Amino acid sequence: MLLRQLDYFIKVVDNKSFTKAADAAFISQSAVSQQIRALEQELGVKLLRRHNRSFSLTSAGNYLYRHGPGLLAAADELQQATINVGKEEVSELALGYPQNYDGVELSAVVSAFSQLYPQLQLTVRAQSHADLLQNLANETLDLALVGERGDVPTDFQVQPVLAARRFVEVAQTSPLAQLPTVSLAHLSQLPCIVIATEQRAVEEARYYREQIGVLSEFRFVNSLTEAQILVAANQGYLLVDQVGTWRPAAPQIARVALQGSETVALTQRYVLAWRPALTTSMMTEFGQLLTAKLRKP
Repeated sequence: MLLRQLDYFIKVVDNKSFTKAADAAFISQSAVSQQIRALEQELGVKLLRRHNRSFSLTSAGNYLYRHGPGLLAAADELQQATINVGKEEVSELALGYPQNYDGVELSAVVSAFSQLYPQLQLTVRAQSHADLLQNLANETLDLALVGERGDVPTDFQVQPVLAARRFVEVAQTSPLAQLPTVSLAHLSQLPCIVIATEQRAVEEARYYREQIGVLSEFRFVNSLTEAQILVAANQGYLLVDQVGTWRPAAPQIARVALQGSETVALTQRYVLAWRPALTTSMMTEFGQLLTAKLRKP
């Protein structure tokens, strides 16, 4: 069945006339009649009952008339999306994510996306919150998964992803590892390990102190691996958010739910952020895939 034949059929029914349908399609009436007969022959069923100068729909014709417009609309949408992708000529996509992200979904989506678009060069970077926003602003990054701290610029496009439950990583040998939940007061005698460069240490400390309510002194490290080595050695604790499915913790590390209070939030909202001017259908598709993966039960 050709889409053109379906379009002619719907025009005939809409206009209740072969002549008017031909005018709407800018072809002859005989051509419309030939195409509809060809459609009936291909389907092997009658679509119209012809009565001299009028016609009526058969049950098959009525079914096709009800569902055909949706098929045409979907075909138009597919055509336009294909044209848009071709015009964009996107060859690179730079994605950023938080340095303390330890989930499995991101790598799965990157792998699947690379198979869908083998010509696309994907760059993936783990960065501090401030660096993610700065690199989005200067267009070093196209898209970033960031925690919602109230500082995402208002001119960014933002798509909510999920509210992540907040946990604490402590040494398995610590008495805190046996608790069902742990408060920041329980942790006050241990250093809070924060992943941040020297340049970002002050603003990260301010966020942890003022917005999360951390009471401990801080110990700054450059990577998640370094942070977890210190946790395993009982040299401090690490605040982490469950963004999707976690990778298994090392045997020396326990994850304990953070105890909330009036001043301590149990969850952290995460969003995908990007500059509207950089929006492409390919980037939008990646964002939708990642969001769906992270939100699945």
